[in-house]
Amino acid sequence: MIESAHKYKWFLLGILFLLLVALLSSYIVNQRTEDLESTIRIQLAEQQALLSTIAETTARNGADSITESIVRDCAIDDRSRFNKLLGSLDSVLPRYELIELEQLFVLCGNFYSERKAVMVSRFAREIGVYGSYVEQLSSLTGKKQNDNYSLDQWKSLIANEEVQSDLFSTLVRSQKKIIDTLLEGRAADSEEIGVILSQVRETKEALILSKTQADKLRAELTAL
Repeated sequence: MIESAHKYKWFLLGILFLLLVALLSSYIVNQRTEDLESTIRIQLAEQQALLSTIAETTARNGADSITESIVRDCAIDDRSRFNKLLGSLDSVLPRYELIELEQLFVLCGNFYSERKAVMVSRFAREIGVYGSYVEQLSSLTGKKQNDNYSLDQWKSLIANEEVQSDLFSTLVRSQKKIIDTLLEGRAADSEEIGVILSQVRETKEALILSKTQADKLRAELTAL
């Protein structure tokens, strides 16, 4: 009888020990989950601040230090001369200046377009990182967090910026077409030039529309 009571006592102690282990394990798991959730929310806040900074820089066609180290402009004198000749395209430039403009175009023509493209690409990558954090938090909490962190709006903004980047590149290609067409001997008021200018106007209108949409989205996101 005493032996049975002794065994029963140890059985109860064993059950109690297992319960304590289970409770401790549950506490540790919950604590780690809370710590992980806190870490992810901090990462989201930091990433959101980074996105706001990149969004503002991209909007004014600027560049951060990373992009500046990748895409470099032509020499100051070349840039000044290129801008002057390019601004005179609507007048009748002599052939030697058209040739000079064509040569300078190789050095300077794509700079702003390439810089915009690199910034947009960087912006897209950072939004991808932001989205992965949102997905981690959603998985951890069991609740979709897209709306809480405006993920869809950020994706819409980068989509608009990508459209603008493409349109910007189109404008640069149109500039080159105009120079090439004039070098072929076509007059500034020729039908060929007129067709290109018509395309330029359409591109600029699309660019203004996309920029307006992006500005609205950006204002909403940076105000959060």
